[in-house]
Amino acid sequence: MKSLRRQLSLGLTLSLVGLLTLQWAVVTFTIDHLVQSQMTARMQQEAEGLLAGVSVNARGELALEPRLITSSYQRPFSGRYFIVLLDNERKEAIHKIQSRSWWDVDMPVSALKVGDERVTHVTGPESQPLLLLGHAYRKQQHTITIYIAESLVELQQSLRLFHWLYGVFSLLGLLALLALQRWIVVNTLQPLQQIKESLAKVASGELQQISANGPAEVMPLVNEFNRILKTTSQKTRRSRLAIGNLAHGLKTRLAQLQLLAGNGSEAGDTQLRQMIQHCSEDIHHDVERELKRARLMGDAYTSQQTDLELELPKLVTTLQKIYSDKTVAFAWQHDGQARLMVDREDMLELLGNVLDNAFKWCHGQVQLHISVQNSIQDTIEIVVEDDGPGSSAPTLDTLLQRGMRMDESKPGSGLGLAIVQDIVHHYHGQISLTHSERLGGLRIKMTLAPTLAGSSV
Repeated sequence: MKSLRRQLSLGLTLSLVGLLTLQWAVVTFTIDHLVQSQMTARMQQEAEGLLAGVSVNARGELALEPRLITSSYQRPFSGRYFIVLLDNERKEAIHKIQSRSWWDVDMPVSALKVGDERVTHVTGPESQPLLLLGHAYRKQQHTITIYIAESLVELQQSLRLFHWLYGVFSLLGLLALLALQRWIVVNTLQPLQQIKESLAKVASGELQQISANGPAEVMPLVNEFNRILKTTSQKTRRSRLAIGNLAHGLKTRLAQLQLLAGNGSEAGDTQLRQMIQHCSEDIHHDVERELKRARLMGDAYTSQQTDLELELPKLVTTLQKIYSDKTVAFAWQHDGQARLMVDREDMLELLGNVLDNAFKWCHGQVQLHISVQNSIQDTIEIVVEDDGPGSSAPTLDTLLQRGMRMDESKPGSGLGLAIVQDIVHHYHGQISLTHSERLGGLRIKMTLAPTLAGSSV
């Protein structure tokens, strides 16, 4: 498994090294270019100054005004040099004047054409590195080429010192930036470590949800994980209640069977068999009820969305198979939003219990209407109506109590509507039971607020 901290540190380190290396190369190249450009401009001015003092005498020879020659050109190997060439078309040889600073060194140079310029690096007297600038002019109907050369020893020493100092400060800056980026990475990833510790506590049972705060990019994952934990906890609680009620019901029936078995007599064998048969049927109905709830749920998986056009037909088909002893006309409608932002398992359990109750008591007609108040689904309204016998107003309020049943003669545990009420309260909603004006049976209206339930996770 790759470490996120290691990848970030390696990526930032390579980026900083590459950036500072490129910066060092660009700066040094720019400085060298600017220095050489300024040096070339100054040498060009000196060449033009020498051109003003150069003349061609009557014999066609070069003559140079001595007062224009500075002392640096007179001192041997001073580091400053010049050469003046006369390109005389009538003579085979080229007449040349060079500064005293050359001493006896003969620098091989050639005449240039008017307007041409030559800038190059050469090795001069005593192996001095020189910058050589040559330019050709037209004067007195002759082509005169002037070369100016200057030593680069001191300049190169200064540039080397600059490069070394700049390199040292760049390295120190790089180390400081690496330390800073490591501090930033460590502190930025610290919330992830806290989330990791919270996950370990959740796994060990010390916490019920992750309480650490992380970066904005990670918090949606944390919130979703907390939502799954909360949903799973509630479903586990409901499952435990259902199993507990089933076990309690079976225990009661078995106790009755044991009591009947101990009180048997020949005269009451017929009545005893009838009572045993009745208890067996009750046990069978209790088991079938839990199996029916499992079939209604189907292969439930955790999802924040419920596609009613996909899930509802399968749910209704299952109910029609369960209540195959009668023909139920089922109709449902929605206001254009069939995809609800509600946990799929919660919605299937809610609709499964409500529709199961409607299919059980209806004479032949059940209707479902689902509407959403706005686009972000702040409020979802679900209404289920049937044409069954209904119930009187004082009795309706008691049907939501756990274990309450409309008719003790029919199988059931009285838990369905209580489970529905738990789910509705989880989504910060309300449930009401009234008489259906349209169908004449029971009308169940539920409102859900998914956004409030999500924000409370």
